[in-house]
Order: sequence, then structure tokens, then C-alpha cells
Amino acid sequence: MRKSFLVGLLLLISMSLLTACDQGGSFPKNKNLNIHLSKPKPDGQNYTVYKKIEDNETVGIVMSILLKVSWENATVSMSRQPDYRINPININPTISYEPVTYAIWISPQKDILEVVSQSPSNYGKLSKDDSQKLLSILQAP
Repeated sequence: MRKSFLVGLLLLISMSLLTACDQGGSFPKNKNLNIHLSKPKPDGQNYTVYKKIEDNETVGIVMSILLKVSWENATVSMSRQPDYRINPININPTISYEPVTYAIWISPQKDILEVVSQSPSNYGKLSKDDSQKLLSILQAP
């Protein structure tokens, strides 16, 4: 009786871990996400959505870039408002996850993107390659 209980418990834990890994960490799979991109309004205080990304391939590129950021658990104070905001939107009501907003700053040299995730508060810099890829998506019409 005790042995079968332990085997059942181990099986349940294993399945839970596989399910979590299958969901790509803290995000639903790309087919369950859209992305809303926002730019600051002229008043500098509010943001407006200027682009909605629904293409699974592009969503996958953006999310894979954001998932491989080397995050530092830090609260940073930037000298200006973010140049962009990225909001992944869960479009599958049967999957729940904690929504995260990513604030994006373009470096003065325009070669590196700095990112702050706002839940939890983390800071990271993208590689030049990833910055170029993400910036081309952010700036595409």
C-alpha cells in the first residue's frame, strides 16, 4: 500500500514537471499568445498599442529572445520612459499564467536593447544579435 502510494506520488510529480516544461516555462505556447507592442504617446506618460502580433513564428522569435535574457534581480531607475513595451497576451482562456510587461530601452549607440520585466522586477541586456532581431520586429510596419 505504502509503495504504491509513493510510486503514484512520484508519477504525479513527474507528470507535473513534464507539463511545466512543455509549456515553455512561465509562458503558454506561442500558439496561445499574441503580442501587443506599445510606444509612448507624445505626452510621455501613456502608451498606445501600435502593433498586434498574431503570427506564431514572430511571437516565437520575440518570446525566445525574452526567455534567454540573462536577468538580474534588480530594480533599476532609467533616465527616461521606455521606447517600447511588449505585452504578451494569453488568447487561450483554459491556460493561466502571470502576465508580464517588458519595458524596452534602446541604448544611446542604438546597438543594444535593455529590458525590464515588470512582474517580477528584473533587468537585462540583450546581445547585439538579439537586439537587432527584436528591434527589426519592433520597428517593422
